[in-house]
Amino acid sequence: MLFLILSLGLSACNTSAGTDNQKPVKIRIAYYADETARDTMNKIIEKFKEQNKNIEVDITATDWQTHYDNLKVDLASGQGPTVFLLDGPYIPQYADEGTIENLSQRVKEIKIDDYYGFDAVKNPSGNIFAIPQAIQINVLYYNKDMFDAAGVAYPDDNWTTDDVYQAAVKLTDKSKKQFGIGLPNHIRYGWYSVVRQFGGDMIDKERKKSTIASDPKVREAFEYIKKFWDQGLTPNLKDQEGEIGTAEHTWMSRKIVAMFYDNYARRLTNDKEGLNYDVAIPPKGLKGDHYSAFVANTWVLNAKATDAEKDAGWEFVKYFLGDEAQKLNASLAEGITANKKVAQDSIANHKGSPEHIKVFLDSMQYAGDLGDSPVWEEWHGAIKPVIGDYLSGKIDIDKMLTSADKAAQSVLDKVKK
Repeated sequence: MLFLILSLGLSACNTSAGTDNQKPVKIRIAYYADETARDTMNKIIEKFKEQNKNIEVDITATDWQTHYDNLKVDLASGQGPTVFLLDGPYIPQYADEGTIENLSQRVKEIKIDDYYGFDAVKNPSGNIFAIPQAIQINVLYYNKDMFDAAGVAYPDDNWTTDDVYQAAVKLTDKSKKQFGIGLPNHIRYGWYSVVRQFGGDMIDKERKKSTIASDPKVREAFEYIKKFWDQGLTPNLKDQEGEIGTAEHTWMSRKIVAMFYDNYARRLTNDKEGLNYDVAIPPKGLKGDHYSAFVANTWVLNAKATDAEKDAGWEFVKYFLGDEAQKLNASLAEGITANKKVAQDSIANHKGSPEHIKVFLDSMQYAGDLGDSPVWEEWHGAIKPVIGDYLSGKIDIDKMLTSADKAAQSVLDKVKK
């Protein structure tokens, strides 16, 4: 009996010692950000490490393009990061490939009603593969100096797409190479937002079937956009061959256009250039409603990581959603942070331009994704040249709609196969 008691005691001591000296779990966190944002993001990670001594963290911080280039190589080789940032439109693709973990069970630990973005990251089946990190929502930016010079009243909540057109006519000054609005051949900055404002969509809710040719509101939206191109109210392809260029996201800060649909982060560029600007809620379509394009920057877990690594990575994600990390994240001003209360307080305490920054929060109720699907890049990439031919006058709208519909459907059919 004595021998048995001593044996059990030694066993217990050894088990305890093993727990105390357990080797820390090592994870890698990969994200994209500019230098200023990296300092803040690294502070968040350091605070997480201070509170989680059993987790070692390596950091890979790069620019957006390098981040995605690295992911393609690292994930394919099995050396991908444990936790990494992923833009909303790519979630279906990475989930379909089995690259990222299904978090539907883990999110039960979170009161998701306290956060923005969860509705946007659910797939058609209701599964959640990503956790919102920051929200990018499009609103209507406008140059106040250009409006004042042209004697045009600033946009308000009652503006329709026709008001945008009428204002663009007055704001266009070809002698100054100034255009009323930027409506490029681009899914986010151009046609997709307008199609949704008219109450239409280009693929169905299941994200499996093209509705380009079958939805009459798509036709209405493209006929509307074509007026701007035909009348020189927006830079066309010929204009873009010159100094204006194809970097559409710079047109506003470079004072080329008086209005532009863009996201929360674009404020930083406009501020840096000293632009006198403000923002307004996207206008109503003539037969539609306010609509805003929505992209959630999200955290995801590598499905190929070990269970211990995933658990440790999940601890970081939960920490990131906490007040301490969320307040730091809100200070970056690169996106609307996920925590609703922290985001609302940050907006309420905002000083400087834009004056009506609350518009970003008000637009949340009208937000929708960008036709996210497992072949998101491919389906909108396939129709872009066809739309370009239509906007530049090479083909008529009937040819564009049927050709774009066929091109999009051929890509979407890949998902079924």
